Amino acid sequence: MKTEKVENSAVLLKGSISRLERTRRSHDFVLTKIQQQQIGLTALATAAAGIGSAGMGLINMAGNSDEEADWVEFELEGKQLEGWLWLMPMRNGDKVEVVAKQIRQNHYLAYAVKRDSDDLLAVYPHATSGRKIHYRSSIKIWLWCTLILNLVTATLFVLPKGLSTLLDFDMQIFLLSGTIFLSLISAIIAFRVSQTLMGFVRIAEMIFKTFGWSDIESIDLRKTSIENRIENKLPNFGIFYFRYK
Repeated sequence: MKTEKVENSAVLLKGSISRLERTRRSHDFVLTKIQQQQIGLTALATAAAGIGSAGMGLINMAGNSDEEADWVEFELEGKQLEGWLWLMPMRNGDKVEVVAKQIRQNHYLAYAVKRDSDDLLAVYPHATSGRKIHYRSSIKIWLWCTLILNLVTATLFVLPKGLSTLLDFDMQIFLLSGTIFLSLISAIIAFRVSQTLMGFVRIAEMIFKTFGWSDIESIDLRKTSIENRIENKLPNFGIFYFRYK
């Protein structure tokens, strides 16, 4: 992903926001040029193997992964901060805690902003869960995609000739071989995508650790936001900004 290497050099800043400027911009947070090439090669291999829809999805991902987020600039007790946040619900005068890294004298790069009054949390795009949640989600998505892919493939081969073809030994061997092959291909795709997104997991865990939260590998901001929705019914809550208690 297009961020600097994540190290344990983040600091927790506290104070009231002032001189806030927020701009909605389009930016590629996911892929570097090298990763785009890697995803593109996987897409071509997938298409060549006959998995057209998966291949097309990866080609689109490699070609255009821009998305919208808030570029924010503000002051906090005399310190200058800037950075990308998925959605910034805070305003001037809000008392907050900010996870940031110093980039030069009195100037910081912000990765997360948490409001004291209601625990609302704005974070760097996609930095929403620890590695245990990430791996669990990746495996779940892989299993579902593999199941659907194999069911569709088997249906396309069996229905034209009737269900009786399932009793044919050659067809059973063919379907079993196809299931193994498609499962391996989808596993390779899932692994590549999962590794591509690991940069966000490392940023998320850096944020959680700097806030002083425990069991950071198991934190899922989407889940905690649902559990602590309170009166917030806005559609972006729990998707682009969060709450953690």
